[in-house]
Order: sequence, then C-alpha cells, then structure tokens
Amino acid sequence: MPAGQAWILRRRTFAEPPPAYAGLDPLLARVLYARKIEDRDDVRAFLGDAPDEGNPFLLRDMRQAVARLLWAVHHGEQIVVYGDYDTDGVTATALLLGALERIGARVRPYIPDRFAEAYGLNMPALDALRAEGAALVVTVDCGIRSVAEAAHATEIGLEMVITDHHSVPEVLPEALAVIDPKQPDCPYPFEDLAGVGLAYRLVQALYAAWNATLPPDEPPAIAEQFLDLVALGTVADIVPLVGENRALVRHGLETLRQTARPGLRALIAAAGVSPERLNAQDIAFRLGPRLNAAGRLESADLSLGLLTATDPVEGRTLAARLNEINQERQQLLERQVAAATATLEAEGDPAERPILFVARDDLNEGIVGLIASRLAEQFYLPTLVMRANGEGVRGSARSIEGFHITHALESCSEHLTRFGGHAMAAGFSLATENLEPFRRALEEHAAACLPAGSPLLNRRLDVDVRVPLAALTMESVRALASLEPCGEANPPAVLATTGLTIRDLRPVGREGQHCRLFLADGSAGLAAIAFRMGEIAEEYRVGDVVDVAYTPSVNAYNGSESVQLEVQAIRRHGAGAQ
Repeated sequence: MPAGQAWILRRRTFAEPPPAYAGLDPLLARVLYARKIEDRDDVRAFLGDAPDEGNPFLLRDMRQAVARLLWAVHHGEQIVVYGDYDTDGVTATALLLGALERIGARVRPYIPDRFAEAYGLNMPALDALRAEGAALVVTVDCGIRSVAEAAHATEIGLEMVITDHHSVPEVLPEALAVIDPKQPDCPYPFEDLAGVGLAYRLVQALYAAWNATLPPDEPPAIAEQFLDLVALGTVADIVPLVGENRALVRHGLETLRQTARPGLRALIAAAGVSPERLNAQDIAFRLGPRLNAAGRLESADLSLGLLTATDPVEGRTLAARLNEINQERQQLLERQVAAATATLEAEGDPAERPILFVARDDLNEGIVGLIASRLAEQFYLPTLVMRANGEGVRGSARSIEGFHITHALESCSEHLTRFGGHAMAAGFSLATENLEPFRRALEEHAAACLPAGSPLLNRRLDVDVRVPLAALTMESVRALASLEPCGEANPPAVLATTGLTIRDLRPVGREGQHCRLFLADGSAGLAAIAFRMGEIAEEYRVGDVVDVAYTPSVNAYNGSESVQLEVQAIRRHGAGAQ
C-alpha cells in the first residue's frame, strides 16, 4: 500500500446537477462532473454508442502506403508484416496478416526473437527476408527509430512501409511511407492510437480502396471483423482509453465477446473469463498477460499462432501452453523482483535517489519491464532494470507521472545503441562499457528534473466523489458501468467515504497477501476487499475508525448480488485532507 499518498478530490461537486445530466443516476452524474464531462454533447458522446469516426486518410503517407500495398497484391509480390513480440505487436501482426490474406495477398509474418534479435527492425532479418523473395515489408508497432535499418533495406532492394505509434525522433527513417500520428506534421487529430489501432486504420484505408474496385455483385472486405484484435492490443498496451481508443475498444469488446477465432475462444476459457461479461479489465489482467508471456519467456510465435489458429484443437493446445508459460512467468517474476530489490537496497536507501538502476547478469531479459514496473510502483521513482553481461546490456524503463522516460533516454542517447518508447515506458540497449557513463548522465538528467521536494515525487490518488455508504445503491453502482471500457486515462470510479468503522477484517489469499473487511457507516455497512494489501490486517484492528478510497462493484455469489468495495487506499480517520 503506497505510503504518504495524497488523496486529491478531482473537483468539488455541484450543488444542483447541470441540465446535461437530466435523467442520469445521481452518482454517475457526480463522477462525470468530477471528470469535467459536462457539456451536453460530450455527455451524450461518452455515454452513447459513439461511432468510430477516425478518417485513416488523414494520416500522413497513408495514400502512398495503400497504393503500394494494392500494387503488391495485384502483382503477387511477397509482403512481410514485421511486428513486435508484445500483445500490441502480435495483435497488429495478426490483424494485418489476416486482412491482407482476405484480399488475396501473398503475405507472411515476421516477429523477431526477443533474446536473439531484440526489439524492432534488424539488418540480418531484413537480409534473410529479401533473400527469401520479400519485396515489401510493412512494420507494425515498430520502426519509427530504425533509420539505419530502413537505409539498409533500400540498399538491398527492399521497400518499406513503417507504421508505428511510439515517440518520434528528430530524424525519421527513409521509407516509402512512414505512418505515425505523433509526427509533428501529421494532420491526424488523435495521437494516442496503439500499434494495433494504427494497423486497423491502415486496413480501413486499404479496404476502402480495394472495395472501390470490386464489381457490384462481389462482397466487400469488412475491416470491422478485426475489432476483437484491436480491443486486445489497445487495452494491453496501456494507451489512453479516451477518444478514438475508447470507441474502438467499446466496439471491439462486443466483437471479442462473440469472437469466431478458435484460439481466442480457447484463451478466454483457459483464463476463466465469462465471454458474455468480458471487459477491459479481463484483457488487462487475464488475456493480455497470457499473450505477453510467450514473447517474454519463449517465442511470440505461440501467441501469433493462437490468434491466427483456424482449428479448435490447435487453439485449445496453444491456450493451455500460454497458461503454463504465464504461471512460469509469475513465479519467476516474484523471485527476480526480490533479487532486484536486494540489489537496490544494498546501495543504500532507494528513496534518496532521483532514479533507480538495477543491472544484473542473472535477470531474465523477457521480464525486466515487469520488474521495473514493480519497483517503480513500490518506490515511486523512475526505474531502469537491465540484464547486463559481457554481450551487452538490454533493459526496460518505467516512469512516474510527469517524467517522460523516452525523452530522458534521448538526453543521453550518445551512450545507447537503440531505444524507443512512450512517456511512461521504454526499452533500450547499449554496450557494456557504456553502462556507467549512461547511468551518470541519466542520474544528472533525473536530478535536474526531479529535485528533492519536487511535487512530481508525491504519490496521488485521484478521488472522483466523497459519498456516504448509503449512496451506494445497487442501481447507482450498476450505473457506474457506463464509464466502461475503463483503463489508462479513464479509470474506474474512485469514491471515498470518511469516518468508517472496521467491524471485521482478516487476511485472505496465499500467505495472506489480501485483506477482507466489513466497513460500517452508521446503519449502513458493506463488505470490502483490499487486493495486495495484506498488511492492513496487521496495522488496523476491529473498531478502528478509518477513511477509505475504493471502487464499488456488484459482487455475484451463489445466485445473489451485493455491493462490494475494492479498496484503493485506507488511512486512519482525519490523517489526511482532501
């Protein structure tokens, strides 16, 4: 449980509900107001079945990409879809592969091996693809920083279309088309598409051009059939679930709940998810980790095979294997987080540093990003975790709000062989001899951006509304489901109630890592669960009066339903101000 966390009320609530909220549940109205969704049109767009209005032809270089792909299809050229090994990259690869096959393209996938090749384009792979007859390579979720690799492709006669959504460098790779909405001269109005969302926009544009050439009696190619993959990759990549992303995921969840893909149906069953109730949280915590696990410990080809499987038996076999790999990944992560924490603490108090570094030769390269996430969450500092040995250094970085980690890497790029990512996460590699100079340079940069006492170093929990427990009727809690799909930049509602009395508490789960409570507010009382907060059972006692921030939900058990609170934070009553 975060220490020293400030609870920040997003906005003081209204005295009288604005007209835009007429007919809405009062609690839902207050949450929307807290998030400044108060204009009548914005409320309707947010709560309604908003159409996907993205125009793919506004993306820079889209017309060139479509024209080149159509030429390749019509002339039978070999096309390669070159992806990444995370869920975003694998879903984007599966999407573009299936979309091109639908219109008769000669196409094959290529996903580099994380351990032998690392992230993104590499010259040996391009050489091999060209030798095998490839004429055109289309990247998904990678390539925007591959300047040397793109130049090499030109030298060997391989044309390239780059689609990527990562931060854009000053010098772009030279390719037939470079599609990235983050380019400063790109007129596309939404910058935060995931890699799979960008691949979907490419398919929309391609199909629009393809369908225009068909005779009237021939069925058109339909891009919407791939929305299940868009939902998977978008949620798993933790891009903001606002604007176009929210619309794509909302429609994609509908497709995913009734997906025709045998592998996905098997994965949903193996993860213990009810298809009809599947939501964004199921993707984030059940489906996405299983798809990611293959690329972390073995090969992303397993996940790609599952997404593209046409045989139910093959789908079930692959889903079972992904389950096994994910369990191995969970066990390995626990051991290596402990080892990384020990390394940090052996160097002194981590809290006294502006940025954290862990470099060990015994870390598994596939999970360094997960280790960095855990440490960044635990210490609330930007964190870099690397596997370092005589062959070189490869690592991942995770950040905190307000410290753009990819820009930080760019400030010391002279020490790196490659890097790329987002504001909150990045990957990088460098020569072993450059590790210490890189560390010193990045520590200087972090110290300048995050001096002692910087408000950026203070944890915060954004609270939507303060309410008494009596306000949490079944109808109001159900109404909060209108916020779905929830994720990055559109989290589930966080409410707070002060002055609650603990009537019961007990540790639950393996080794007591969770805590179950019963909280009372006068005559009203509700059950609560605090995941990964087993220490509550040691710090508090029955009868203690506390303030609690939580997300309410409807708990169904043995045929009955009740309101349950998922605790986000707890403190002694009056210990903090909101």
